[in-house]
Amino acid sequence: MPLVATLGLERVEAWRLGDEAWADLRRRWRSEGLVMSCGQPGGPVELENGTRFFRHFSKCDAHEGGVESPEHLSTKALVAEVAAECGWTAQVEAPSADRSWIADVLLTKPGRKPVAVEVQWASQTPETFAARAKRYRADGVHCVWLVGPKNHGRGDWNIDGDAAALLMETPAEFGGPTSMAPMRGALHALLSGAIRGGVEVLVDAVDVTTAMSKCHNPQCEAWFSYWFIEAVEVRSRCAHTRQVDFAREYPLWVRDRVETVFQSDVRAAFARSGLPSATEYRMTHSKQTNTDYMAQRCPRCFWHLGDGFIAGKPRRWETYTVSVPATALPWQPELTNLHHVCHDVGNGFCKVEPQQRGGAFPARVDADGDPLPALPALRIRQRVVKPPLPQGRQTAHTRSVR
Repeated sequence: MPLVATLGLERVEAWRLGDEAWADLRRRWRSEGLVMSCGQPGGPVELENGTRFFRHFSKCDAHEGGVESPEHLSTKALVAEVAAECGWTAQVEAPSADRSWIADVLLTKPGRKPVAVEVQWASQTPETFAARAKRYRADGVHCVWLVGPKNHGRGDWNIDGDAAALLMETPAEFGGPTSMAPMRGALHALLSGAIRGGVEVLVDAVDVTTAMSKCHNPQCEAWFSYWFIEAVEVRSRCAHTRQVDFAREYPLWVRDRVETVFQSDVRAAFARSGLPSATEYRMTHSKQTNTDYMAQRCPRCFWHLGDGFIAGKPRRWETYTVSVPATALPWQPELTNLHHVCHDVGNGFCKVEPQQRGGAFPARVDADGDPLPALPALRIRQRVVKPPLPQGRQTAHTRSVR
């Protein structure tokens, strides 16, 4: 059920034709000949609901694919219409030079890579998705899949609804849930560039989990505060705020720790609070296991405190928020590759390209220096407000068990 055909030497698109133009085509097509985009002859058809398209003759079996549903036709037409509103040149049922593929809608714009929008309501195997996408990549065309309920999760954007009320999945804040929205608005956000596949974020606060202890160096025995970063608070260029969880428990044998990035600010905040001085993170070499890792040391005598000792003993941990200067981190793809609706709030739009490789956090090894399995994917959620570091002198007996 194509939307495009050639009448004589004229390219015609059924979805663009008004009533008079459609009536004129119906008068002319038998005498002038109507040819589908696949090169086969056909004729015009109008359904009771007003949907107009072209149909192959019943004896023709050379065209690719089966009969297109009204939802498929309406989606293609809407994509082309919205794309034109967003400054793209849209060609429905556009064939490649060698006709190895025919894009449902091919979008072009000066200075941009061509985009083929493929609409797939009928069920399609993952292997077929991959094979068709490979053909586009070979010709330097970026393919975007809009997939109906039978293919949800196999394409780029899920779609739903019927021909009269089409719906499309759309994101909101990065890391937040997606929702189905009217397709016209969702397409406009996507094709205008408001939906971006990379988010640019800075850390503006860290959630520090801490517990008081006494130095086990008999020559020191000073009180200090163990600490590690449980989560970071981030703000995107477009003013979305989220919380990124790092660790619920004290992580062991870590070489590259996020704590080292914020160590100066966190230790200064402890110095201004009523808590004992914060420990200092330094790289340590274990002779017994021939392992390098980042370990905490006593802030007074610099005694090595040991990961196993910190994590293995019951402690009264509390979590507080410490503000830090806006800081960029080498994020894992779980955060930076997220689609979100980006708005210019005076700082411009997020400019980060989706990363293909993650950053240094976290990197874990065991006591023998062998790599441990990666931590679970970063958890991104709404900010949970934590109290600031307490003021006034604190003791271990005045704090509740976490």
